[in-house]
Amino acid sequence: MQNLSNRRKHQRIPVSFLIDCLRADLSRIGGKVYNVSEGGIAIKTNCPISKGEQLTVEFVEPVSGNVHKVKGEVVWSRFHGDAVTQIGAMFTAGIKFVIFEGSLRTLVGEFLQDSSSA
Repeated sequence: MQNLSNRRKHQRIPVSFLIDCLRADLSRIGGKVYNVSEGGIAIKTNCPISKGEQLTVEFVEPVSGNVHKVKGEVVWSRFHGDAVTQIGAMFTAGIKFVIFEGSLRTLVGEFLQDSSSA
């Protein structure tokens, strides 16, 4: 079995902050980012999310309060648990950045730099 870390294009940095995702049908789902890389983010949510789904991800930068929006595509999604209701369910998903603006690229670079100096 191939080591997953060898397949990764970008280093993942553990983080913890809330996000809001806008779907194509204009509904919103909330979640929590648990890692970030130059290529995208991994999130936890209690809402079903599907591979291939296009999202606009919005979050407030924890330190500065700057608001960031990025277009993304769900590249993987997993259901965890056996909850019958959505409230008790947990999903994780990987969202690849599709349109990656300069200020967000800088922020991700700062996450990477901070983690390598720790």
